[in-house]
Parts: sequence; structure tokens; C-alpha cells
Amino acid sequence: MEVYVLENDLEIIDMIDSYESIIWTVQYFSKNDFQLIVPATPYYIKLLQKDRLLCRETDRMEDTWKNVMVIENVNISTDWETGDKLTVSGKGLKSIVGRRIVWKQTNLTGNVERGIRQVITENIVDPDDSMRKIEGFQLAEAEGIADTFNVQLLGENIAEWLESTCQTYGIGWDVYIENKKYIFKIYKGTDRSYNQTDVLPVVFSDEFDNLLSSSYSYEKAEYRNTALIGGEGEGINKRTTTIGDTAGMKRYETYIDGSSVSSNGKIITEEEYYKMLQNYGKEQLSTVAFTEKFEGNVDPAGNYVLNKDYFLGDIVQVINAYGIRATPRIIEIIESEDENGASTVPTFSTWEV
Repeated sequence: MEVYVLENDLEIIDMIDSYESIIWTVQYFSKNDFQLIVPATPYYIKLLQKDRLLCRETDRMEDTWKNVMVIENVNISTDWETGDKLTVSGKGLKSIVGRRIVWKQTNLTGNVERGIRQVITENIVDPDDSMRKIEGFQLAEAEGIADTFNVQLLGENIAEWLESTCQTYGIGWDVYIENKKYIFKIYKGTDRSYNQTDVLPVVFSDEFDNLLSSSYSYEKAEYRNTALIGGEGEGINKRTTTIGDTAGMKRYETYIDGSSVSSNGKIITEEEYYKMLQNYGKEQLSTVAFTEKFEGNVDPAGNYVLNKDYFLGDIVQVINAYGIRATPRIIEIIESEDENGASTVPTFSTWEV
């Protein structure tokens, strides 16, 4: 694959079409990352400098550049047997969101998409302090995602908050370049499993000879499904609420400290406060959920083509050699290429439906 090198002003400097290895990982919930290894020549050392941007030819569509990476780490190693190597690595363009925090207390009630767009606008696109503004950063058109929440924020790293919030609601997010502007977008993948009839299903299985290898795991050691959440106050005056309604042996309880959620001296209504407290508890409880995962190495030359038949964030049908059936979401796609050839490895999430 060919890789363009861009300067910070988004102008193309050069293109690399020869390298020892490349690993390009795109994420649905999290920040993308990459690693590129080339000979340590004076040319490459001068070209691949920190903070410059990289984009594959396959991710370029006229003036739109997707899955752009930022060079953060540069390493030069010497070896008289194999030759000197230059290794550059870093995160995707999504990582620039992590350069900002929620600067002032922000109470978000209602639509999740609208709330996320408000946080991005107030802290990156059009903040009160012009020093915090990232020039050229814009919002894409709203997608119309219907999920709702009630949250209170202050001081959160925006990228970390986005990752946890989007994982809770099954939402993906991205930052890409269009007409030399940074575009922020949230979206939801398409259900391509057997559980729907709107689109043709995408099935990875031994039967279709497109699942080269797979790994199944189930972990429940830290699992909790019911929580008592403690909010403002002390002792018998502490305000508490609960989430989860499982009973009997299937009930796993935990306590969550939600004292950071504030009613601001009762400026926030009682109803809104408890909704925020419950939403906080829901996000914390999601970190101790059981995990059931499928990881698979699919045939890139099989009957389905990445970014044509299926995309990052889609829900697909997976059936392994032991008949274990799943409808996971594709949350990560790792594409690599070296002297041994090319591979595409999607990482599937926990079961979606």
C-alpha cells in the first residue's frame, strides 16, 4: 500500500511505496494507531518527522482523507546484520481531541449526539478562550442518533470520555480531513447479521471459507450487574440510588461512589440529579460487565471486501468451527503488510444482539 506524508498544514510532502512492514489499526470506539518500519536512510529520517501526518492511498478520496495518523514516536536502531531501521508510530487523527478537557462544569440532559456535539463545540470548535480553539476543526452533519443520557462533566479528557460514552451506547466516532478541514463525526454501524432483513447479511464462517482463524473467550470474574450509587451527603443523609433489577443467584452487587456528581446547591432539580447519578453508575458498571469475544483473521481475498461489503462498526454474523454463533460488532480492523504478505484482522466486540 502507498502512504502519503503530509505536513501540519495538510500539504502533501511525498509518498512512500516501499517499506519493511506496516501495521494500520482503525478503531470504532478508541483512537487509531500505526507502526511503519523503513530503512534508516537520511531521506526517510528527514521525511518521517514527529507531528507529520500519514495517510494510505486507499483512504484518500479526492479532498477527503480518512484514517489519518500522526507521527508521535521515532526510533532508529542499528544492526550490522539486518541493517539500520527507522520505526515511526503514533495515534490516529482522533487523538487531537484528547488534547482538550471539559474546561467548565457541563450538564448534559437528553440526546447523546447533541450532548457530544455540545462538548466538542464548547471546548474545541468555539470555546470561550480563543487559545483553546483548534483552527479548522468542524462538526459533520448530525446523524440523528436517538440515544439519551443525563451526565455531569468537569475536567474529563474529551477523548477518554468519548471512548467510554460511545462504548456505552454503541456509537463510533472519527476525525478525518475534508477540504483541508478537520471534521468530527459520530455514527453507528449497520446491522449485517441474520437478525435483520434490510441488507444482505455478512457471514464469516468455515462454511464460507472466509474465516482463516478464530478465538473465542468468555470472562466473568469481575462481573457485576446491580449497583448502589452514593451521591452527595454524609452518613444517613447521603443521597443514593440504584441501577439493575436482577434477583436471586444471578444478582451481582457493587457500590459506586458518585459523590463527584453535584446538584450545585439544588440548582439542578431532584429528578435531573438522580438521572445523572444513575447515568454515572451505568457507565461505571459497564467496566465490570462480563466479556464474550470473538477475534478472527478473515480472508482479505474472500467473498466479502472490506469497505465495500462491510465496514468498521458494522454488526456481522460469525460462526466458528464448533458451531458457536455470534452477532458481534467490528470494533477494530488491523491491516498489516510485510515480506510475508498482507493480512486483515477484524476484532469483534461482545455480542450485540
